[in-house]
Amino acid sequence: MEVSVFFFFFFFENLYTIPVINYAFNKVCVRKMLDDGYCDMSCFIDSKITRVEMLYRLTAIKSKYVELYQHPYQTNGNVWDREYDVFKEECGFENMLMDEATAIVYWTYQTCANEKDKMEFTLDFFKYDKNLQGISENIKYEKGVFYNSGEIELRIVSSISDFNRAIGSYQKGCEVLYYRGHANANYRLQPSIIRRASWLHNEREMYNELMIACPSDFEKCTSHLEKLVKMQHYGLPTRLLDITKNALVALYFACESQYNNYGEIILISTDKDSIYYPQSDTASILASLPAFRYRTQELFSRLALDTSVTKKDFNVEAARLIHEIRLEKPAFSPDIEKKDLLRNIIVLATKNNNRIIKQDGAFILCGLSKDPKELNKFRYRKKGKTVVLLVTNKEKILEQLSTFSIDRATLFPEIDCVADSIKGRY
Repeated sequence: MEVSVFFFFFFFENLYTIPVINYAFNKVCVRKMLDDGYCDMSCFIDSKITRVEMLYRLTAIKSKYVELYQHPYQTNGNVWDREYDVFKEECGFENMLMDEATAIVYWTYQTCANEKDKMEFTLDFFKYDKNLQGISENIKYEKGVFYNSGEIELRIVSSISDFNRAIGSYQKGCEVLYYRGHANANYRLQPSIIRRASWLHNEREMYNELMIACPSDFEKCTSHLEKLVKMQHYGLPTRLLDITKNALVALYFACESQYNNYGEIILISTDKDSIYYPQSDTASILASLPAFRYRTQELFSRLALDTSVTKKDFNVEAARLIHEIRLEKPAFSPDIEKKDLLRNIIVLATKNNNRIIKQDGAFILCGLSKDPKELNKFRYRKKGKTVVLLVTNKEKILEQLSTFSIDRATLFPEIDCVADSIKGRY
């Protein structure tokens, strides 16, 4: 390979400059670090994924990056002995999936000799990346997690007692605290509809097709919000984020899968006046958005952001939205505040199904804002720093939670889920 000698002598410094590798790192960790202030790199540093497993993932999605895993890993000295076409790409990888980006980053780490090299390699990359240079001096490392010490208070728990102590210290002085559990600390705080552009661009189609295909399931739904809650219940991507008042429920969801990764409990802090009921006008406005095509949503967003557009003009332009809301609320006033379309709100759910009751559930209902940091405003802060609570030792915690009747059978009381849970115990 033409550049092999060059990379042999300047491996760490110049590996970052390969466009496809740089893009993968940005997708996996740089954006996470910029937006959230932390990133779990432990699975890369500790080599927790086998080559066969990664090969299977890439083969399943028919990825062109599968060639990286068709041969044994190489080390620093001979990393460029084999020529890989994927590293010649200068563009065309902008639609790279997260699994593909993870595979490229993981492959890169396997070229390091040991854990110490991998840790230094990560810190070097964070110093190299121009987007992170403003915070690179504040980036610290703890047990595989890199974080901006100027913005983040990091805490790692490994048992229910650890967790209870942490929660107890954060509940003091907080008016209302909700929780959300993620099985992977690198998940972003964002609704599922945003996780893929193809989902977001076809939100209206998915929303309507499910109601057409399963009309009996929506017969008793009288509002867009009720329909969204049911769709969320059955796994359709929506603009809802599940949260709970029960900290142990969130802990379960942080531990239920991906045992090689840190789980995360996101602490959601708010005041009583910022919690909305299902019948609120603001909730109706945001819940009606899936009834519109993506290009119409984009129009609403541009109008809401345009300071030259008056409230009166906006309501004229948004007449179709007002009409949609009036189908469920005939008395709705045509007097929408532009900023309401860009908001994210906490909305309580009607306790009309066993899953919401068992999970003590509520939702964050997301509007049209495209600022990735907007949802982070809900995160609990202590002394000016965002609290990041990560979870390890997941399987042991799940055993402990089962003694409190916190398990899949109780949180998902539908008969198929209960049957799976019973089957799993035997």
